[in-house]
Amino acid sequence: MSKTVPIKPKPIQPDSKASDIEAFVGASEPPLAEPSPRMKRLTFDIPADLHKRIRLVCVEKEVDMAAELRCILQERFPA
Repeated sequence: MSKTVPIKPKPIQPDSKASDIEAFVGASEPPLAEPSPRMKRLTFDIPADLHKRIRLVCVEKEVDMAAELRCILQERFPA
């Protein structure tokens, strides 16, 4: 047996102006980010102990593992 709960939209206040509503909606939009370069996936096998070391270093530095590896590859293979 499943229970359904109807969700009603929030009513617009009678004294609300269209500009107030647009300002509220516009304020919640995230800023536009710069377009990222086209990405391609690269898959290869590495030893489990190397993977663990990379993962531990990335956790300690609080960085994304893929971003860290991209940085290393950029240094090794400059444009």
